[in-house]
Amino acid sequence: MRIKQIKIQNYRTLENVEVTFNGYYTAISGKNNAGKSNIVRAIKTLVDSRLHFRIRGNSITGISNFNWKEEVTSWKIDKKEDIKITAVFEIIKDTDTEIYKYLTEMIFKNELHADSSSESISLQLSFAKTFTNDESYTVIINKDELTDNYKKKELIKRLQTTEFLTFHNSTMNMFGPFDDSMDRMVDFISSSDSDRISKKKEELLNLIRKSLKSHQQKLTGWLGKLEEKYEVSLSVQGLNFEREPIDISLKEKGGDVTLDNWGSGTRNRTLIFLKLFNAVKRAQNESDTDRIKPIIIIEEPESFLHPQAQAEFGRVLQDLADELKIQIIITTHSPYFLSIKSPFDNILLERTKNKNNPCTSLVSPNADGWWKPFVDALGIKAEDFGPMKEVIFNGNENILIVEGTIDKGYLEFLQSHIHGANALRTDIEIVPINGVGALKNTVWVSFIKRKFKNVCIMIDLDMSTDFIKSLESAGFKKGNNLFIVGTKETPNIEGYVPADILSQVTSENPNITRKLMNNKEAKEGRDELKSKLLKKFVENNTTCGLENFYKLVKDINNAYK
Repeated sequence: MRIKQIKIQNYRTLENVEVTFNGYYTAISGKNNAGKSNIVRAIKTLVDSRLHFRIRGNSITGISNFNWKEEVTSWKIDKKEDIKITAVFEIIKDTDTEIYKYLTEMIFKNELHADSSSESISLQLSFAKTFTNDESYTVIINKDELTDNYKKKELIKRLQTTEFLTFHNSTMNMFGPFDDSMDRMVDFISSSDSDRISKKKEELLNLIRKSLKSHQQKLTGWLGKLEEKYEVSLSVQGLNFEREPIDISLKEKGGDVTLDNWGSGTRNRTLIFLKLFNAVKRAQNESDTDRIKPIIIIEEPESFLHPQAQAEFGRVLQDLADELKIQIIITTHSPYFLSIKSPFDNILLERTKNKNNPCTSLVSPNADGWWKPFVDALGIKAEDFGPMKEVIFNGNENILIVEGTIDKGYLEFLQSHIHGANALRTDIEIVPINGVGALKNTVWVSFIKRKFKNVCIMIDLDMSTDFIKSLESAGFKKGNNLFIVGTKETPNIEGYVPADILSQVTSENPNITRKLMNNKEAKEGRDELKSKLLKKFVENNTTCGLENFYKLVKDINNAYK
């Protein structure tokens, strides 16, 4: 299943918030008390299977301790407005068969808009609570509203017991007595294996009963020495594999180390992977009546993890969401868990500064504001962020950051097959940042260094003095993943261009020489010279006189091995 949209009104800080979920991975970010956890609470209020509902008359009531006055937006108490939560879910025929068949073959068996041949159906579930604590649900399937109270109650009960939502709060005690992270043995056993285990279990129980007979005779004899006579009966409750928890261990140096003896970060990460594993298993269940692909909601998956581990885990979670086609929604303070595949999969929340109405609002992730979640999470100024969209949302594992499009042009030419063994690897993505100002910001550079598996930076020699300290403090090292180009005479990449090409360009464009000699036109002249040099360099399609370029290529290629 997938949640496509949720609209929340008058619930805690969420006076009127509407969130749309686009891809399989969504990161909800924002400062403390921005309202991230309130969105999770609202979803749980609507559909969490662990919240027990009671059916009374024609209404569905009784989320434990859910009182309107305690949950309503505080500045709305006097207005006595309803709390309303509405969510739209997509139910997919092949992977959510348990609910899909229930809706199409039982609830809406004869309805035109719930055609059982369609690949998916839409379920809109709305919950409202009044100031008198009266509750009501509205259910719409595709275009049809479910008005039959009996069917509505049965559907709500079915949703509550289906467990199509899995929650994991990384900050809570992960091994408490009521923790839902502890998985039962039965959850890992297929139905065919379960039948074979049941037969073996009965054989084992018979052996146990036989063994107990001799002990009960001995105990009966001992009790016979008392004045009051007793006869002992020994039995077993059964081998309750259904209730038996799974012990999780991780191997280290050839031995098993139980999970509760590992650090909190390792434990938390392992339990999150277990949630994913169980979600896949449920979607592949042999029985139609039990097959469903749950939505996974994780609060603060970065908890207890070092930034480098956060960067790695963030990449893995996003890759698995797309690979397994499982919806993962997280709340996070970490920039490493923001989506690097789509800017519109990052949701930034903030609280208004109005003391009388400090409600949560959604910062729209539009084309102009895609960077806001990153700036907020990294704690840097917007003007220091720079034009980094191409870097952050690049899907390639091998990233080479260069200053501008001119540098990119030279390197792309060096990726041509005409250079043979001297060619730059074609699996390296060359990304220009149109300036180097952001490279002074150690926080941003460290984020990029950790975020991508293989990232290198190339800067001009005349810029290196200003940026070398921040780059090295972030983990970049000259000759390893930091490349400085240019010569003493020409401290930029144009210093590697063969002299004959430079002569051709200057002789063919005397106006450029004139501009270079005029202080007011010097910058314009340099820009023109750079463009024409690159154009002539590519047009000549030469492999002669490229020794400096080839040495640079060799160093860069080695960095990505």
